[in-house]
Amino acid sequence: MKIAIERLNILAFLLIGIGILLGIFDVVRTGSFAIAIGAGAIIISKYLRSNRRRKIELILPLAMASLLFVVALTLPHAK
Repeated sequence: MKIAIERLNILAFLLIGIGILLGIFDVVRTGSFAIAIGAGAIIISKYLRSNRRRKIELILPLAMASLLFVVALTLPHAK
């Protein structure tokens, strides 16, 4: 399971990097989607690796990543 979490973490960082590059090159909506999904994956992987399992450490960051996703959906005239 540890290997799967590490692969998820690597994939998440790649998604965030791609999202930043897309945002730089004026593809803002797709970049925001990639950043939101990557952030959600990092949050889940860190939660699975931690010894303490407090719900707020999962719910609050996931809510922020979800709000980024919603903001990307509501962007006017985004490419």
